[in-house]
Amino acid sequence: MAQASYVNQLLASFPTDQRKALQLAFEYVLTNLRLGQPDPASRAENLQLYYFDGVTAATPNTEFSIVHGMAVAPYNMIQVLPLRIVGAQIVPLRVTRAADKNRIYLASSVPSAAFMVALEV
Repeated sequence: MAQASYVNQLLASFPTDQRKALQLAFEYVLTNLRLGQPDPASRAENLQLYYFDGVTAATPNTEFSIVHGMAVAPYNMIQVLPLRIVGAQIVPLRVTRAADKNRIYLASSVPSAAFMVALEV
């Protein structure tokens, strides 16, 4: 987690009025980071994450892909369990090849299961 004391140290040389405003702004941001409501093909509330939903292949352990359209390869994926959707589930997912600027490539032992992920770029 980011440390407010480090930010305050960096701001120490600013004039008092500017320093106070910047400290309040940083304090707000550092204590209010949120993923937000998961909404497919949308960005997280205030993090560089983008939500996508998908369905595993009909045949277990078969590669499938999700088009993300972000023009850069994402480097992390987090499974999301939307609590407002009855029956939502976390399924085992395995990366079958490195993500590229168009798609992520996965497989699962669970056939035809809907899921949601957040991708980080």
